[in-house]
Amino acid sequence: MSLFRGALAVLLAMSTAVVAVPSQRAEADPSDCTFKPGTAVGDIWPQRRLDFQQVWGITRGAGVKVAVVDSGVNFINPQLRGIRHETGVSVIPTFDRTTRDCVGHGTAVAGIIAARPLADQTFLGVAPDVTIIPIKQTNTKDDKSGQPAGIAAGIRAAISAGAQVINISVEVNAPTPDLTAAVAQARAKGRVIVAAAGNDGQQSRAKAYPAAYSTTFDNVIAVSATDSNDVVADFANAGGYVTVAAPGKDVPVPSSLSGYENAAGTSFAAPYVTGTVALMLAAAAQDPGTSPMTPADVRDRLEVTADAPPADVPDPLYGYGIVNPYLAVTTVRDGSVALPRPSKATPLPAPQAAKPADRALQHVALGLAFGLIGLTVLTLVAAGILRAGGRRRAGPLPPSEPDRDRGTLVRR
Repeated sequence: MSLFRGALAVLLAMSTAVVAVPSQRAEADPSDCTFKPGTAVGDIWPQRRLDFQQVWGITRGAGVKVAVVDSGVNFINPQLRGIRHETGVSVIPTFDRTTRDCVGHGTAVAGIIAARPLADQTFLGVAPDVTIIPIKQTNTKDDKSGQPAGIAAGIRAAISAGAQVINISVEVNAPTPDLTAAVAQARAKGRVIVAAAGNDGQQSRAKAYPAAYSTTFDNVIAVSATDSNDVVADFANAGGYVTVAAPGKDVPVPSSLSGYENAAGTSFAAPYVTGTVALMLAAAAQDPGTSPMTPADVRDRLEVTADAPPADVPDPLYGYGIVNPYLAVTTVRDGSVALPRPSKATPLPAPQAAKPADRALQHVALGLAFGLIGLTVLTLVAAGILRAGGRRRAGPLPPSEPDRDRGTLVRR
């Protein structure tokens, strides 16, 4: 199943049905590339949830190249018109070799990654200073699913173009030797692949490739989709290959012409992670004392800094949790540096043996004590004699009265 099956109203020109890929691809009909304007942007909850703008004081992704292996990218929407981009390439043999987007899917993905801020718009791309490289591997509206050969060719084209991060929001249901070799080549070249986990549903047990290569290659990051309540969408695939999750249900995306549409699918969760990876690489490159991040470093940091899910990790729905751009960029995790170990506590001093008692002092003390006791007895006896004499002279005692404060009987 194509990842597009999970899209909900993605760009008016986009359909959500999955169509069989023809064996021979025809030239695109010009009518495929006509679009209607989108609407005003809706609730941009993913920006509130991820708050990736916190990172922009450190970097906005400059110097990082991001390949979008998809349906092409249109740079017509005002928020895409001025972004950094290269010409890119189409890997479709019979196509006209341009990277125009006749579906709108790749344009939406690129917008999430890199849409530039505009004074009159609230929508923002995660890393607006990256350079986008469109890699077109789909053709017309009736041919928008992935093919192993097309994805493999797209990965190789992205490597040749110098992309450090490769976003793949298309899928196939099974691996092939060609696709496996392309992913392995990306790993050998130090390229990170961020791939959508698939939209066949949590109960389907289906795997989406290249995302499912995450269990074999540490440069592959498989991304699931969550809603505004941090709940994994029911359309998202589940399994041990899911690495992290990101917003992907009812998310606003730029349309191909102007305005915005609401979209749904792990296709649109992946670019939030791709943008985060670009910010991580850009920030690391700014620090001369930091070694370049390997794909394994990137994935490890994404995993340990993700917002943990309400389950043990890795979880088949969330993976290690929802991506946290700020922590992913600012947290230092260097495996070459030993973690500090607690120092041993200072031992307590050994108890000293008690000194023997001084017998002479004990005898003096006892003598004084007995002398005081004797003196006390004599004093009490004398006081009793004097009191008896005094009573006979003063007459009988008055009757007892209660003490109003204490409530007990005292003598007056």
